[in-house]
Amino acid sequence: MISAFQLLYQNRHSVDNIQTVEEVRTIIRSELLDEFTHPRARVSIQQKYKLALDRISNSTLSVSKQQMVIELYNEEYKKLSTDCKS
Repeated sequence: MISAFQLLYQNRHSVDNIQTVEEVRTIIRSELLDEFTHPRARVSIQQKYKLALDRISNSTLSVSKQQMVIELYNEEYKKLSTDCKS
């Protein structure tokens, strides 16, 4: 799982030293919240989620690894969507 995520985002320094799935989840949450973008240029969680799924689907990862990463994104997206509605 971790190696698949690192292959997907291999040009990001923050991904190089990941050692746990929780660290992957933290990066996914930050990605979905668009925390790496200037506040005025941020897009919605829904847009970031769709962009992430497109990136995963278009990657060279095997289908099984794509499904694993998509499942993590689904879980974090659902948590964030629920938190935003509260």
